[in-house]
Amino acid sequence: MILNKVNQEVMQFMMYLQDVSRRCAEDYNIISQGALQYSEEVFRSWLGYIKTLPEVYQIHELTSLTGGKFNPALSLTFEKELLHMGSVVMTGFRPVQSDTVLASDYPTVSSHTPPAKKAKELHTPLSNDSNAERLCSSYEPHVCLTRDALVQLLNNHGPDFREEWELPVLIKSNPSKDKNPRKTVFIDSPLPKSEVTLRERNHIYHEQALKLSVIRTEIKDVVHVMTELPISEQSESGRTLSTLENDSIDFEVDLSDLETFGENASNKAANVKKAKMNQDGARVKSEKAISQNKGSRKNESTSLDEELDSNQCESVKDKVTQNVATPLRKDFNWENASHLLSGDSDDDNLIIADTSPKDDMQQKQCETPSSSSPSSNTRSAKQKKKTPPSGDQLGEILQMQTAMFTSNPSNVPSKSTNSPQDTSTPSRLSGPTHLHPTSLVKACVSSYLERNPSQEEETGDAFHNVAAESTGFKKLLSQDLQAANEDERDYESPEEGNVFYKLYSLDKLMLMVRTSIDFTRTKKLDNQDRCVPLNILPKLEYQLTYGVECLSSSEACQLWTETLLHSSTESFIAHIDALTSRVALVRKLPDNWIYNTSCGFKPSKSLNILHHVLQKLTGLDEGQYLLRHKVGEPFVNILKAAQGNGRQGVYNLQQIHSDIPPPPTLL
Repeated sequence: MILNKVNQEVMQFMMYLQDVSRRCAEDYNIISQGALQYSEEVFRSWLGYIKTLPEVYQIHELTSLTGGKFNPALSLTFEKELLHMGSVVMTGFRPVQSDTVLASDYPTVSSHTPPAKKAKELHTPLSNDSNAERLCSSYEPHVCLTRDALVQLLNNHGPDFREEWELPVLIKSNPSKDKNPRKTVFIDSPLPKSEVTLRERNHIYHEQALKLSVIRTEIKDVVHVMTELPISEQSESGRTLSTLENDSIDFEVDLSDLETFGENASNKAANVKKAKMNQDGARVKSEKAISQNKGSRKNESTSLDEELDSNQCESVKDKVTQNVATPLRKDFNWENASHLLSGDSDDDNLIIADTSPKDDMQQKQCETPSSSSPSSNTRSAKQKKKTPPSGDQLGEILQMQTAMFTSNPSNVPSKSTNSPQDTSTPSRLSGPTHLHPTSLVKACVSSYLERNPSQEEETGDAFHNVAAESTGFKKLLSQDLQAANEDERDYESPEEGNVFYKLYSLDKLMLMVRTSIDFTRTKKLDNQDRCVPLNILPKLEYQLTYGVECLSSSEACQLWTETLLHSSTESFIAHIDALTSRVALVRKLPDNWIYNTSCGFKPSKSLNILHHVLQKLTGLDEGQYLLRHKVGEPFVNILKAAQGNGRQGVYNLQQIHSDIPPPPTLL
């Protein structure tokens, strides 16, 4: 009750903040002259790369973002770190101090990271990467893509799909000695948008300004960086998400009709019909017994005492199960109960009555081995003490029905041949004879009740084994390639910074990702100090008067993707006042932050979209393509490079990106 009230108040407060932002829309257009100049030069350098791509494209086909079969257990599995080269910057425990004022002038930021260098980091194509081509020829992955391309393919959130993006794609065969070389899909980083808001330009600038303010301690070789968590701590990473909270629930058992006790005989299962046939003879005997003596409870008890020996326990147990749907109280008045049998239901009504204490004792003696040794008697007494008092009549009925289903009629001795007392002993049934002691529950419920705990444990273990295989824990890379080592001297090392080439599997697809690390810091792993990747997300704040904003779906996707690529990554968020360039707050995200986001980001949906798009690309022929997604559309256009520019359906890439992207005409 209180939680619902709090959620309503939060929703109302968020709506109020949205109204405030609309009234103060001019705040989102505030940008310093240095930030504006820096972003424009980055885009201008970016245009030079676009000119190297084909000029026009023809529409090849469309594919839905939500197509294919949804797999909630889909995960990205780390296979191998193929190659790492370069150096990385070490930082302290607190990478950025709060209340730090970032540089707002163009010369300071551009001297550290020139706009041309920033643009090169954004668009270095994989098709011209000799390291990637050499690794692809050896490991033959289905897809090779950059870190930014992976983020963009994951950053698609329905139902509105607000992100606009374009991804250059090149499909070519790997040089191989085999007669049928495997094709590899190369996906480069996304192109600049056709329209860029001033807020997005401001973000590009403050991202570089924040890196200038990070406290640097030393520079180390990437060989010291531990990008993957030890096996003992893999469960705490965000790479594999649990999709089934309770695996003890059996969804194949139909319990929808538990409230219906009676059921027509035509609807019974085969085993129930057998039980009914075995009980017909007992019902005929009960009719004769009722006509002879209705008050013979005492004689009945005496005869049953005589029958209790080791050779006749099964006969008594069969009599007990026959009386599931019949009253056994001595003082039960059938005349007063006549109204219970006059309903309009197609099924006979159920009359539940308590069994006598002596009947309970007889049933317990049949269930325990009969022996005259003191140890057996002591064991029987202990079992009797452990048995809880009978108070759940419905539970007793279900248990007795289960025992009746599991018993084999062929093994039960006939009363007319094995027990002479049966012909003279009145039946235990008393009352109206039209009550049928047939099954009161469905066969599916009976099978559920027949399961024992040991079988459930075995089933649970088997489920975990199957789930482990379906979620991608089984690696696809062969043992020979797992054991292979790459010599850094055979590859081109980056002039500055670092580069990582890592192999992953997504279901049956093999992915090679090129990525890099900005900062690292020391962390205690396996009782040792290890260098782990550090990711700092700059977040511009426009309403600090009301506190810091929550993560958006795009921001959550970026942080989560870094954890996908490097499971040991530690994530920070730097909340920056967009109006003053002051760092208002720096906070570290906990390891399980992905489970507590309020933006609605669903990693399983993003992974399924990624898998569907990549599977579609792997089925295309060799050539140059362009993946294009428009705002609000739930599908992606697959364009193929074409010759000429006068045909219908041609997309002129050079014309669209002929100048710096302007701000959107409509906010």
